[in-house]
Amino acid sequence: MMENIVVRVSEIKEPGGWALDTQFIETMGTPYLLAHGLGEPVADAKTEISVSESGEYRIFVYTFNWVSPWKPEYAPGIFEIYIDGKNTGTVFGDEGSSWIWQRGEKISLEKGRHTLAIHDLTGFEGRVGMIVLSRNEDPSLPVLPEEVKMFSYASGGYVEPLDEGEFDLVVCGGGMAGICASLSAARNGLKVALVQDRPVVGGNNSSEVRVWLGGETHFEPFPGIGNIINEMEQAKVGHGGAGNKGENYEDGTKLALLKAEKNITLYLENALTDVTTDGERITGVTVWDYRGGKRRHIKGRLFADCTGDAALGAMAGADFEVTTNGHMGMSDLWYIEDTGKKYTFPRCPWAIDLSDSVFPGRRSDKDYRFTPEGFNLGAWFWEGGMEHDPIAKMEYTRDLNLRAMYGAFDALKNVDGEYENYKIGFSAYIAGKRESRRLFGDIVMTKSDVYKGVVYPDSCVPSTWNFDVHYPDRRYYSAFRDGDAFIAKDYHEPFKKPYFIPYRALYSRNVANMFMAGRDISVSHDALGTARVMRTCGMMGEVVGYAAKYCVRYGCDPRQVYTEHLDEFIGELKSLPCLKKNRLVANV
Repeated sequence: MMENIVVRVSEIKEPGGWALDTQFIETMGTPYLLAHGLGEPVADAKTEISVSESGEYRIFVYTFNWVSPWKPEYAPGIFEIYIDGKNTGTVFGDEGSSWIWQRGEKISLEKGRHTLAIHDLTGFEGRVGMIVLSRNEDPSLPVLPEEVKMFSYASGGYVEPLDEGEFDLVVCGGGMAGICASLSAARNGLKVALVQDRPVVGGNNSSEVRVWLGGETHFEPFPGIGNIINEMEQAKVGHGGAGNKGENYEDGTKLALLKAEKNITLYLENALTDVTTDGERITGVTVWDYRGGKRRHIKGRLFADCTGDAALGAMAGADFEVTTNGHMGMSDLWYIEDTGKKYTFPRCPWAIDLSDSVFPGRRSDKDYRFTPEGFNLGAWFWEGGMEHDPIAKMEYTRDLNLRAMYGAFDALKNVDGEYENYKIGFSAYIAGKRESRRLFGDIVMTKSDVYKGVVYPDSCVPSTWNFDVHYPDRRYYSAFRDGDAFIAKDYHEPFKKPYFIPYRALYSRNVANMFMAGRDISVSHDALGTARVMRTCGMMGEVVGYAAKYCVRYGCDPRQVYTEHLDEFIGELKSLPCLKKNRLVANV
């Protein structure tokens, strides 16, 4: 059998300046390296390969010309492969209209160890999912995302997952809802596993995404609901522009809180890939430790979907709905910063052409004023994907946001002659999402419920954010010439605050042992406009942690907490004292 040498890029120990993107495993099959250099080539990613048989090897790279859905004649994200310091002779990243295996040159390799480097040429979002060196001229390489995933498992020799044992509660998703659910359950004596696919926790409220916390906490008759999310209040908040620094989000504080709990086992950089079920129950989840080259199976009595995208629920067969056109989109926040000297930026003909368009932050815009520091550039309202399926077109939408950013900065620098000393100081490549799948519980909270002030016997989580839904901003239609909107307008409708979300919106109606907390709970599209902000999502997690305690105590499922133990459950939630100063600050 001819040898294939497979380089799984997520396991490269020296990634250089390449970022590891894990957002799109569901739609393309693997984590990938991203040359997110903002127009400046990133440092080489380097690794060693072992050759057991001398001979001729053909190089194949799983990659994507990311602007091809719009402008296939351009290819800004190009790179080369070097082996033992020598260029292998092919420029990659300039072919195909989707993720493909791009064919490189043949090279001669002697038996033994060799160095391989991925050399970025532009700093404009080149991407590498996997590299194969094959003795076969036409090897059988995977095409579908599930095949790519299985190919990676098999090539690493870890098809069978490791048994991680059983937990009382397995929480999938390490955003604010997942953190609070884990802490709440652990402090109530439960053995908890928290699965998070990134190296940091916090989700949208992390240094990777940089969205501030919204919503209010501590309302009678539940004064203690909000205690846990309050422990993660940030000392400093920068809502936009260059003041929105990564350190503001105190990633280390959130992580320290989780590590301080002996009942929590953390699975950072582990992506949820599979779910096992028995009838209407989840029995376990399989996660991919993409850094360590392992798969793990985690069994549980109870599970909580805090993924935002309802990934756990979808895999488990939970009932859900998704608004594929007319939903709130996602933002990749960015800002510009003064370098103190003249800074040049190349023309970007592959980006959205905004040379003669009005957009927020440009002098010609009358709605969002021009500011010398560019405060309105890359703010929350730079939001794409509102007309596309939020799951299937997730990478497309993130890339749309990047093209809007590069097009805007190109127009400002090279057409208007503004911001002579400025560069793009930060751009989130991890998207800040607002809406995708919404799981069905025993009740679906609606906008009408809130306006009518309906009080349910299980009302418990205070929601205070205005009804705030986003749609494409028609003031900027001339900028949407490629057919995709990337500027949103928020439509606010106030209500009498707080409105208490019912507990029955926090567990699945057809997966018997699954809770949910966060923006994937059982609400309508309009009602999500109030429920989706992060302090509110965190309080959902707090309540789920208490409910999980009752499930373990009485050997019941989430539904039975409502049908059989509601008075005791709600009574305990009401008895929690308000604690507003119990804040741990990590020594980082």
